[in-house]
Formats: sequence, structure tokens, C-alpha cells
Amino acid sequence: MKIRKKYQSSASAEINLTALLDVVFSILAFFILVSSTLTVPSNIGVDLPIRDDNKRGNNSNPNAINSEDIFIITLDKAGQMLTDGKVAEPQKLEQDMRRFLGKSANGVIVLNAENTDVSYQMVINRLAELRAIAGNRVAIATSRS
Repeated sequence: MKIRKKYQSSASAEINLTALLDVVFSILAFFILVSSTLTVPSNIGVDLPIRDDNKRGNNSNPNAINSEDIFIITLDKAGQMLTDGKVAEPQKLEQDMRRFLGKSANGVIVLNAENTDVSYQMVINRLAELRAIAGNRVAIATSRS
């Protein structure tokens, strides 16, 4: 007795992957969207100045900063902080900053990082150190390029 096959195999059989690819790309898109929300960008609190052409030459601003209310710290390419052109020890620099801020109610600590050899990461690290001491009374000096 010979058993016949109900279905004959054909040479043109193929597997349709369209549905599988749709699912895979949907899952990929889901993970890309979710992973972009998991990272929190670190922000540096920088208040940019607002230009007002109407007040040019008019020094009637009560919050204007005088030159004696500025404590300038220069950052060199080695990452050292300088005051008056001399390398400042961290403890002495902190004492000088606290003394300056205690004397001047409108005093501002300015980090001068105009040296092009200074990396951005170094500037950010030094700003964080200065903000730990002086809070929101820290500014950064830049130059036009």
C-alpha cells in the first residue's frame, strides 16, 4: 500500500519576513526613544547678559558692578588658578575669596579663561569649585574671537 502525500513541496517556497522586520524596527525605535530620556544632560547655570542699547553711556543702573567689586581669577593652561599673575594655593584662595565677598555686597568672582589652551572640562571643573564657595556670585570672562 502506497501512502500519498497530501501536500506536495514546491520549489518556489519562501519565507515572508515583512511582519518580523516591522516588529524588530518597532522595538528598536522604542528603545532609542526610551534611552534618550534616561540620560540627564548636565547643565551649567550661566546667566547670559542682556544687551540694552537704550542705556548705553547711562550709568544709572543700581546693580552696576564697580571695578573694586570684581575679584579676578585667571586660569592657565595647566589648570592652576592665578591671582595677580601668581599661582594661588587653594586654601589661601578660598580665604581671599570669602574675605572679598564679606567686604563687598555686590562683589563678583570672575574666572578669566581666555587662554585657548585651557580645555572646556577644566573650565567647568574650576567653575564648580568656585561656585561651591561663592554660589551664584561667580562669572566667567570670555573674549571675542
